[in-house]
Amino acid sequence: MKRIFTIVYLSIVCQAALGQTLHYDVIKGSKNLGNMTVERIQKENAVKYEIKSEVTFRILFSFTVDYESSSEYKHGKLIKEYTHNELNGSTQKESTIWFDGEKYTLDLNGSRSTFKGPIKYSVATIYFQEPKDGQKVYSPQFGDYLTFNEVGNHQYELESPDGMNLYSYRNGLCTEVKVSRDFAKFYFKMTPESLKKVEDKNIVGGSPVVD
Repeated sequence: MKRIFTIVYLSIVCQAALGQTLHYDVIKGSKNLGNMTVERIQKENAVKYEIKSEVTFRILFSFTVDYESSSEYKHGKLIKEYTHNELNGSTQKESTIWFDGEKYTLDLNGSRSTFKGPIKYSVATIYFQEPKDGQKVYSPQFGDYLTFNEVGNHQYELESPDGMNLYSYRNGLCTEVKVSRDFAKFYFKMTPESLKKVEDKNIVGGSPVVD
């Protein structure tokens, strides 16, 4: 009986800490430029997000862009987030933001600033939570809020200093991102395997966020 209880308990604990992962291919025309994974790990009152991507493209020369992000939310509030962006192995942007119970401190490329919160929606959560029209999302890489504008059925534009992104959602999860830059247009497209899990609701997105 004790053994059965132990097995059941461990099963519950494992389920509580279960992670969900979304996989994307990076596509330009008919070429695959790389991939991205976005993972959400939930345990009790904490939620962690991990994003990793690698994209290689050629404009006269070959460029490889690596991006990683790690963040943690508690009680629906951002507690800490780290982002790092590399170009051909050299750091281009790096940011760390953390909450001390009263205020946020942002270290952006070595420059620090503080501000009041709370932050309930940041770039890390975009893939698992569909926004609403006019929803503001905090970007540690730019040290500012960006705004989603609904332009179609479950489609939202997000403009940043880098350019325009168009996000498409299904069942509350981001299935595609169209990235428009001065030098090129490309897509982050959810892989067929991940898309099937979304359609079968084996991976469930968050409900539209509210202020």
